[in-house]
Amino acid sequence: MATSVIPSQQTALTASQAVALSLLRDSYRQRTITARTGSDPDDLYRLAMLHDVTAPHGTVEGHECHEARREEPCIACTHAYGRALARQQAQRRRTVSALPRALRPVHSLQGRRVVR
Repeated sequence: MATSVIPSQQTALTASQAVALSLLRDSYRQRTITARTGSDPDDLYRLAMLHDVTAPHGTVEGHECHEARREEPCIACTHAYGRALARQQAQRRRTVSALPRALRPVHSLQGRRVVR
């Protein structure tokens, strides 16, 4: 059996990196994977790309895997990512409106007409 002349880009994984990739493949969320393994999210998707591990399609993690590969995300992953962004913005709106008026961010009134 002949060995390949082309060097492999795959590096040896540590135990925590291997666990992180298997959790990603098993559709765990990025927050859970980071909490369990202590891996950096950017490193997680870079390693997933190098070792040909993908998250399930239709998830935010699947969208991040597409982006790490520099390919166009599939429709299901795009929808999941859009829902997650909308959820974050709604959460932010709720928290800002719960603040007392004195602590809310100040918006400029320039360019707005006052109707009386």
